[in-house]
Amino acid sequence: MGMALVAVVVAAIKLKTGNRALAAFTSAALALPGISSSLHAEVAPQDYSLDTNFSRYAESGGRMKIDVYQAVATLPVNDRLSLKFNGVKDVISGASPIGPALAGAKNCKGPSRGNLVQCLSGASIHDVRDAVDVNASYFLDNATLDLDAGRSSENDYTSDFFNVNSRWELNDKLTTLTTGYGYASDHVWEIIASSGAKIKAPGIGGAKQTHQGILGLTQILDKDSLFQANLTYSYSGGYLSDPYKYAYAPWHDPFNPFCFQNCPTYAGFIRDTRPGSRNQIGILMRYVRHFSELNRAALHFDYRFYADTWGINSHTFEAAWMQPVIDDWQITPRVRYYTQNSADFYDVMFGAPTANGYYSSDYRLAGFGAISGGVQISKELFGRLKVSGGMDFYKREQGYGISGGGGTALDNFSFSMFSVSLNLKF
Repeated sequence: MGMALVAVVVAAIKLKTGNRALAAFTSAALALPGISSSLHAEVAPQDYSLDTNFSRYAESGGRMKIDVYQAVATLPVNDRLSLKFNGVKDVISGASPIGPALAGAKNCKGPSRGNLVQCLSGASIHDVRDAVDVNASYFLDNATLDLDAGRSSENDYTSDFFNVNSRWELNDKLTTLTTGYGYASDHVWEIIASSGAKIKAPGIGGAKQTHQGILGLTQILDKDSLFQANLTYSYSGGYLSDPYKYAYAPWHDPFNPFCFQNCPTYAGFIRDTRPGSRNQIGILMRYVRHFSELNRAALHFDYRFYADTWGINSHTFEAAWMQPVIDDWQITPRVRYYTQNSADFYDVMFGAPTANGYYSSDYRLAGFGAISGGVQISKELFGRLKVSGGMDFYKREQGYGISGGGGTALDNFSFSMFSVSLNLKF
């Protein structure tokens, strides 16, 4: 459950208009598989089970903090059908970057570097996200069919979604073909304070729809190793901007007929405005190697390439080592490197109005690199209970990126995440 919990937290801190339901769908599809389940055919679970997880995510500099509570109940119906009920609650608090501005900008408080300051929302964000979904899995002799549907809601965001997945075993069960489709209908808006109450800002926000598909191939190479490749494609259309982000744009008034040189400079915030559609593609390649001579240890190595029509390309390299030790303990250290270039319409600050009307200084659309790592420890108890705990650390630096694009050191930050989980079989 450790990787699933990471996926939940990652989904919780994505863009407000990022599709959290489909992000979890993709993360689950790309999660590190256990070596035992990877090398054997899937069968319906025989036991009732309950998984519970708690995770705490905290950014540096007093920024965002998220406590995540998750519970998953698995209920076998018969030897073919299994149901799963999943519930998640995120408790979110802290401050969030609004966008960079010139030092001294009115009502802008935050860290500064040179003549720039990162405007923060202040410790004003308090939100709770509740998400529930129901999954049904049907197991055939050489295939597994999954159907999942759910809803995620906050005070400024709702998402209704469903996913359909299938896995087909071919070539004497040495080859597995995976297909999947997901759809989500989302609505986002801005919450503002008015006369001591929080209300929906008129005219800010909108709806979007997202379609996502996945095609995967897993090939067992020999008794100790396998190779996996997944291709994901996603299309989003509708309101894709972030209602809480702004871009700072100092510019000369082009409509002033009395100014020819040394014109006065105007400066101010412009709302984050992005294209109304986005195509995304991701390619994952994974190699898993089992080492029986090292007490059933396993190496996972992943590479993922991502590109979209906003001009962002990224590369992710990740490695994990799963090491069983004495008395059914298992230790899994992991390390990850990520780099991306900036979106076509991103800039730290805009010197003039853009021709297409798109503006974003959102640090998540900048060029940067990130190094992260962590470790998870788990143990089986009494043959029915598995306990695990983990910690992860992440450091994002504008200078760590190798893909190019704009960005600023004001956006540098780090975070830590600690998690505990219990899995009980009945």
